[in-house]
Amino acid sequence: MNTMDKWNTDKGIRRSEHMKMERAHTAQLANHLSSVALRQWEKTLTGIVALPAAAAMTVAATTTYGVALLERAFEVFETAINEVGRAVGDGHRDETMVEPQHRENRNEARA
Repeated sequence: MNTMDKWNTDKGIRRSEHMKMERAHTAQLANHLSSVALRQWEKTLTGIVALPAAAAMTVAATTTYGVALLERAFEVFETAINEVGRAVGDGHRDETMVEPQHRENRNEARA
């Protein structure tokens, strides 16, 4: 058996098997890297979509707080107006009740 034949039978088979294992490992590594890259792209796209959504939610929350404060301010204003209205109404009613008594006292004083 010459040296070339020996090399082909011994190392050739080993080398072929080694190359197959390397190709399989390389394919497995490529598949893994591809799935990791896909997950990273999903995170990136989710972040890009989440940014405007977060901004919109912040604006909506701020607007809702503003509306709640404005509603409370109108409620306080309405209560104050009602109190003023009652005070004016009570004062007006007191004047109408005092006035006839005052007139009677004047008539008695003149007589």
